[in-house]
Amino acid sequence: MNFLPAYRLKIYRNFKSIEAADFHGIVRYYERFEQDIHQLDFDEYFDCLASYTQALFEIGDHRKHLVMCDFLLETIIIQNVESWGGEDLYTKTLLSKATSQYYLQEYELSAHILQELIKINPEHSEPAKKLWEKCILRQKPGWLMRIRALGVGVLLFTAVFIAFEIFVVAPFFSEHHATVQLAHNLLMILGILILFAGELRHVWFCYYTIRHFSQKARHKKHL
Repeated sequence: MNFLPAYRLKIYRNFKSIEAADFHGIVRYYERFEQDIHQLDFDEYFDCLASYTQALFEIGDHRKHLVMCDFLLETIIIQNVESWGGEDLYTKTLLSKATSQYYLQEYELSAHILQELIKINPEHSEPAKKLWEKCILRQKPGWLMRIRALGVGVLLFTAVFIAFEIFVVAPFFSEHHATVQLAHNLLMILGILILFAGELRHVWFCYYTIRHFSQKARHKKHL
């Protein structure tokens, strides 16, 4: 059994003495003693690296977290780390990387990683599917923006129409007031329906895209 020299052992012991939920403490300690941590034996070093990367995510430092995710994933591949702490750290790191990209509004990059996660394990990819759904919903395609513009345009025209009804029809053409009032109500309903239909189609498109992709990935996995 290889024992660490006293100083390096102290570095690792002090790191492990930090409360697991004290993410700011983990980040501060790692960054203060980063050079010393790099001198630890691989298992101890990797333990610190994985904890630090996760801590960055937990405190919301997503830019720095993305950098460390890439380094951690590279280390996992080079050192062939199949599991760590009883879990698939490679998959966990990819998911947390995609989540950071989502928070940074890098929706396309996040979606790409999530698609790869679904391909890797289509049977157990619910977290990836849910996050991908959020990415798609956040991305507003051109057709949705055009439908929104049309709906808002109809509602604005309705407002003008109501003003016309109040200042022109009601005082001077009262016999047509009921008809004009019905017309403005129908216009308002039409504008709302256009907006609702656009959002509903976007949600359906999101659901269909993820469901179709997942089924295709599941089929390829079973071939």
